Amino acid sequence: MTEKKERNEIEKLTERLREVTYLGTSIAVLQWDQEVNMPKKGANARATSISLLSGLVHQKFLAIDHDGLLSGLRKRLEDKKLVPSEAAIVRETWRSFSRARKLPETFVKEMAELTSRAQNVWAEARAENNFAKFAPYLERIVEKKREEAKLIGYEESPYDALLDSYEPDMTTVEIERIFTDLKTFLVPFIARLPVRCTQTGFRKVSNNKRSLVIAQGAIFPVEQQAEFSKRIAGAMGYDLEAGRIDASTHPFTTDFHPHDVRITTRYNPKNIFESIFPTMHEVGHALYGQGLPHEHFGTPLADAISLGIHESQSRLWENMVGKSLPFWKHWYPKLQKEFPGVFTLPLPSFYRSLNRVTPTLIRVEADEVTYNLHIIIRFELEKALIEGTIEVKDLPALWNERYQEYLGIIPTTDREGVLQDVHWSTGYIGYFPTYTLGNLYSAQFWNAAKKEIRGLEQKIAKGDLKTLREWLRKHIHRHGKLYSAENLALAVTGEKLNPDYFSAYIRAKYGPLYGLPTEA
Repeated sequence: MTEKKERNEIEKLTERLREVTYLGTSIAVLQWDQEVNMPKKGANARATSISLLSGLVHQKFLAIDHDGLLSGLRKRLEDKKLVPSEAAIVRETWRSFSRARKLPETFVKEMAELTSRAQNVWAEARAENNFAKFAPYLERIVEKKREEAKLIGYEESPYDALLDSYEPDMTTVEIERIFTDLKTFLVPFIARLPVRCTQTGFRKVSNNKRSLVIAQGAIFPVEQQAEFSKRIAGAMGYDLEAGRIDASTHPFTTDFHPHDVRITTRYNPKNIFESIFPTMHEVGHALYGQGLPHEHFGTPLADAISLGIHESQSRLWENMVGKSLPFWKHWYPKLQKEFPGVFTLPLPSFYRSLNRVTPTLIRVEADEVTYNLHIIIRFELEKALIEGTIEVKDLPALWNERYQEYLGIIPTTDREGVLQDVHWSTGYIGYFPTYTLGNLYSAQFWNAAKKEIRGLEQKIAKGDLKTLREWLRKHIHRHGKLYSAENLALAVTGEKLNPDYFSAYIRAKYGPLYGLPTEA
């Protein structure tokens, strides 16, 4: 086969992939609209639309190999006759194709319709604090996800088949090992903070009094806090000509194209930080989407490597930057000016209060130290659901038991307990572990960025966030799926995923805040 013919076949595959992707974005637009604009009564019609389109996309994707084009290129891949960029396109397309062809079109359509309906029911159940209303839908979702695992195939746990769709090549056994090591670090570390570790978990000590960040009775008009968050998003480098910010029950990011990456956030008139940090988190995702090479749109070269890597970007911006002292050296005076009389603490006290470690019921409001315990709880429960050792009806009680055991606090409502996350209603079982993987990767990337960018924290203190954005774009975003997650970490940091960077980061930051040694 001549090099020219080989290149033409890659171009032909790219054209087919691009057509599938454009068709897929129509589903993404409907899902985005469902969360942002759709009237309540449109739920059933929307579910049918998404189901039909999902079936068409599935058909279209499987048809890319109708003449053996992909199979032939895979043979070239096995023979090591493709250049790295071509090899990545074929390797990752074959991975997705192999998975997709194991799923019947009827299954794909049924799952799409079920989760579309379930998402609306979850929102209603959450608002009404009524798990029983959502439970029948979740039971059907779990049943379908168990079926999916059987169709895909697995060696040890059915959870492996679901996890692989979000974090390729990661296994349940490996996640359990990482999470066990993480708990081994976190439990004794938290026990040394001004929270008491008991047999039922962590409880805040009564004399752990810290000044409140926000003056009592303060109100933040939604329009005003939205504008402030928008200013931060712009400083981070989020291109609003290629994106937009809306409100939704659960903040999320949607990538239609590198030139159209949208985020949502939420607003609490009593707490502006419930807007600032979710916005920074979602902008971290959006910067990744906008940083993917648009010229390769539709191919794996313009797709994120994994959700763990994607989450590393959002967590890096939300925590390493957004909750850092350098960041607030620049933004705290602006916050005080925007909301006069509300923020009266001096900067050092504000920073300490912003980073206090206190067990909370809500995952998205959790501090950096306790956050991963929220993820571990969800991982353990959804793994048990898929493996069939627990049932949906058991979830509220088990959820509360785990929160008491791990965090020493118990939800009083399903809204602040088992109904707080949207993920299960959308069928995203296997997704939660990627949040903790993202935390681990973010610490490793942050360490590398600080080494390579001279005076990075000083730049951030002066309001320069785009230098970091450009470093992330160069080292992570622009590669798409050229590398695996493991090999990207190796290329960027010189090591594969190493959780020690996260524990070192936590000790270095929270040790001084709580008067503890920064060394292990």
